[in-house]
Amino acid sequence: MQTKIMYKKHSITLTPFIYLTPSVSTSSKIILSALILQVIGLAVTRSFSALITTACPLAASILCEAAFRYCRKNYKYDYVIAVIQGLLTGLLVPQTYPPVIVFITALLCFAGSKYVFGNFAASWVNPSALTIAMLFFLDSSFFPGFEITAHSLQSRNAALNLIQNGSIKTFSFDYKITDFLNKNIFSFFKIAIPDGYISMIVDSGSFIPAFRFNLLTIISLVLFISYSIIDYIIPGIFIMAYMLLVRLLLPVFINGTPLQGDMILALFSSGTLFYATYLIQWYGTAPLTRTGKCLYGFAAAIFAFITAGFGTSAAGMVFVVLMLNLLSPLIQYFENKGAQKCIKKNLLPKVEMIKETENV
Repeated sequence: MQTKIMYKKHSITLTPFIYLTPSVSTSSKIILSALILQVIGLAVTRSFSALITTACPLAASILCEAAFRYCRKNYKYDYVIAVIQGLLTGLLVPQTYPPVIVFITALLCFAGSKYVFGNFAASWVNPSALTIAMLFFLDSSFFPGFEITAHSLQSRNAALNLIQNGSIKTFSFDYKITDFLNKNIFSFFKIAIPDGYISMIVDSGSFIPAFRFNLLTIISLVLFISYSIIDYIIPGIFIMAYMLLVRLLLPVFINGTPLQGDMILALFSSGTLFYATYLIQWYGTAPLTRTGKCLYGFAAAIFAFITAGFGTSAAGMVFVVLMLNLLSPLIQYFENKGAQKCIKKNLLPKVEMIKETENV
């Protein structure tokens, strides 16, 4: 006699676990897709010199990954991560930098970081930031910032002065979009934005490709946080704290209007958003606990204010990343100490209780 067992209509799988965050593989592919959009932006705007300087670290990263795979049989290779690191580095290189020097420097930095510090999440030094820092020390003349006078900084809208003097180009569609926003949205708040700000967000025209397409970077940041690809704590605290420091403290140092530091200039002229999205919390270089992440974010803001100041810095944020890489092991050390104390205080007594119960 056969017995029929009726099951409710539920899917049954051999893996009864649900991932709350995307896997590293999925996250890497999404990050890579966002970076490819930046490259497409360079192609659409016919920025061929920027495409060449971007391709050099990309080729160096892939070559380095292939060499380590060939020389070390137990090496855990990942070409997607290699492409991401290459593109990140290439987008941060000034488009006027000699391609041969970029390629050789990137190859040496990638190989050195893999050999000395470890691969991927085992590394506590960001290889992209290390490469850009080395290029800066080799020839800092390729990293000039925006020229801005002390008088301009003392005004409320220093970014507007850069737009008006032609340092930041203005697109023809800017005026129509700005007029539409002022009439239909900002008018309800009795404010208006000047012409040129839309162009700064869409394409600032910076000679460093990563600084150009701020709108794409903003969309990527929102997407990464929404899908838990990156944690919101570090970029959120970093951006807010840095903006507040610029707003509140900058006028003190330049004899400007009190409490009127130009946050827009600091946010869109130094790659602040790009670094917050892609580099500040690269795998293996950021703390894991909520307290550690908060300290990390505040430290990033302080370092950014010291090195990049009011913005317009071409390389200041690179050194923010490297200083954070030095700080992170210390934070993680205290995180481990805290975890050990928590285990001894809460978990071990429960384990002893279970053992005593089993013995009885």
